[in-house]
Amino acid sequence: MCDCVVVHRCVFNTQINMSERPTLKRQKRFSEVEEMPVKDGEKKSLVGVIDDGSRTLRFVLYEAERSEELASHQLDKIEVQPQEGWYEQNPCEILEHIKVCAGNAIAQLTDLGYSKEDIVTLGITNQRETTIAWDKFTGEPLHPAISWNDIRTDTTVDAILAKVPDRNKNYLKNISGLPISPYFSALKMRWLKDNVKTVRRASRDKRLLFGTVDSWIVWNLTGGPKGGIHITDVTNASRTLLMNLETLNWDPILCRLFGIHRDSLPQIRSSAEVYGVVQDGSVLDGIQISGILGNQQAALVGQSCLLAGQAKNTYRGGCFLLYNTGPRRVNSSHGLLTTVAYKLGPNAPAIYALEGSIAVAGGAMKFLRDNLKLIKDVAQDTEHIAGQVFSTGDVYFVPAFNGLYAPYWRKDARGIICGLTAFTTKNHIIRAALEAVCFQTRDILEAMNKDCGMPLSKLHVDGKMTSNDLLMQLQADLIGIPVLRSHTWDMSALGVAVAAGSAAGVWSAERWRGQATPADTFLPTTTDDVISSNDNGGITGLLPLFEDDRDARYTKWKMAVQRSLGWATTKKSFAMTGQKRKNSIFQSIDTTSPPNSRKNSEDIENLTDVMPDDKHIEEVIQSSARKFSVFVPQEIQRDERTILDDIEYYMNKKECDYGMCECCQKRKLHTDWKTIEEIIENDPEIIFDDDKPIVVPKNSQDDVTRSPMVYPDLIDICKQIDEANLN
Repeated sequence: MCDCVVVHRCVFNTQINMSERPTLKRQKRFSEVEEMPVKDGEKKSLVGVIDDGSRTLRFVLYEAERSEELASHQLDKIEVQPQEGWYEQNPCEILEHIKVCAGNAIAQLTDLGYSKEDIVTLGITNQRETTIAWDKFTGEPLHPAISWNDIRTDTTVDAILAKVPDRNKNYLKNISGLPISPYFSALKMRWLKDNVKTVRRASRDKRLLFGTVDSWIVWNLTGGPKGGIHITDVTNASRTLLMNLETLNWDPILCRLFGIHRDSLPQIRSSAEVYGVVQDGSVLDGIQISGILGNQQAALVGQSCLLAGQAKNTYRGGCFLLYNTGPRRVNSSHGLLTTVAYKLGPNAPAIYALEGSIAVAGGAMKFLRDNLKLIKDVAQDTEHIAGQVFSTGDVYFVPAFNGLYAPYWRKDARGIICGLTAFTTKNHIIRAALEAVCFQTRDILEAMNKDCGMPLSKLHVDGKMTSNDLLMQLQADLIGIPVLRSHTWDMSALGVAVAAGSAAGVWSAERWRGQATPADTFLPTTTDDVISSNDNGGITGLLPLFEDDRDARYTKWKMAVQRSLGWATTKKSFAMTGQKRKNSIFQSIDTTSPPNSRKNSEDIENLTDVMPDDKHIEEVIQSSARKFSVFVPQEIQRDERTILDDIEYYMNKKECDYGMCECCQKRKLHTDWKTIEEIIENDPEIIFDDDKPIVVPKNSQDDVTRSPMVYPDLIDICKQIDEANLN
């Protein structure tokens, strides 16, 4: 048995001298190579990559068809949390970091025998779902970017689910592949329109642009207000809850349902084609842009998982597992997302994937460091301290800080640590946090097996957390299949370099398809491995994990998950209860009557019918009606407006409003799918300014008319979606 396999089947005991560990055999990194390729007469074209992550921004340079980084520079980003569960970023900081990182990386080229002129193209990979709104005439962002893991749109989700049959969160999956969740961009876009006055007014004036981070970057690099290109690629668009997975275009029904006008959305393009040229006066000026991929799809390409049945998992702050299903769309019935994996060219077929998204992976380690103060250094302490114990001591940690994503999709879940005893130490808790990442990955793999009917034979992994050997071994043990760790921790940048290079003609995507990336292999532990290690004087202290034991621990994990559900309880919105909110329990229904009047007393008594059954509150209300001697008129509160007001407004229209009824044209209205699309697309947009509906005609910025609101039921739109699903 080779040393490499023995090492990867061992849990290290801290009593052993760390310098005596067997050396891991792997390829040399680029920085370890003594002679640069250019010195051997192998100078190649360069591909630059802008890699925008949740917490860092990098600029990386690759030689064409080489997987090692040639030069790179990165900067940390500031993430602001104005309220619990809210996460925001500064869009302008992203642009500034791109300039600084690109300048520093390109400055390294001289010593490597290259120059800026050798960069033939750029690729962009970005954090997905993070949403930005900006003014297309000034280029100024209208609000901080709302991050992908932000959950402020909970009430917006409630408003939609209240109108959807059976409050089914999967009602739109047949069209978009996604559940109705705060995770996706459409909810963030609608929240901005509902809650930010500058966004509403920009929408009214036809100067609003929405986009994910890739759209923001491309628009600014290609000129911004002076002719910037407003585009996105299919992978990012498939994460908005607005794109039709079949047509690969914005779905008119979904756009109208969420109240997002298509004029404010970017054009959807493939993942690999020449989009435009940088024209921002920076060091990148004049270089073409030819590749865009969401970061997890980019990692799939970088791992060379380009064949159906291959899968990768990226371990970062969150955890994202993608399973390539080829040109076939698999509609998950077990809590997974159907998404576009990539489309390498305008005429190339779209390749789809099943995805399981885990909200908290590395974030759990930061929680142990920053909140509980159990560790000081995430990279070193988690492996070192957790390795001092052979198990978690039956402790289970469910890090559902902002709810659970796939396959549960429960925004009411919250984190728990259970199974504590008098013998539990911080070592057990830290090890339980590592195992939580592994168990969540198994959750997703179990769902994928059920959806695809093809159990995965091996799992490719990347991300910063994969440097933890103990985590990788636990992962192999708990899922029972080999884990292949790439030598490069960030495969997202490499993946989009392949896409951009293929569009520019300097990187063969087909050749990359069959290429195996260098990787370390971690095999599931068995009893024979332990005996072999001990007989050869190897590292001791490894506990074998039998299949029955593996399943028993996974069963307890599921029990812990069940205990985490239902912790987050919030007051139901008007959309969920059907009751109108009052500004105060003392507010009169008829503010023109003094508080001692008979009518006012009757109204206040009637209020108790909709109040909680609380004796104290009832006594306070009755007492206030008798004792208040000074009448203070109060402003009448407006009814709470929900996300669906604009769609309900248009659903209340009749055939005559469109001039397509029998009485107008002596013919019946043909409500086929094409007609429905045309009707909705040609409708004017409705904007709310200070809660007053303003109708904006399709091609006008000045002709603004006000129209009264009505509140019919949403059954018509639901019927149209049902018909679309059947077709």
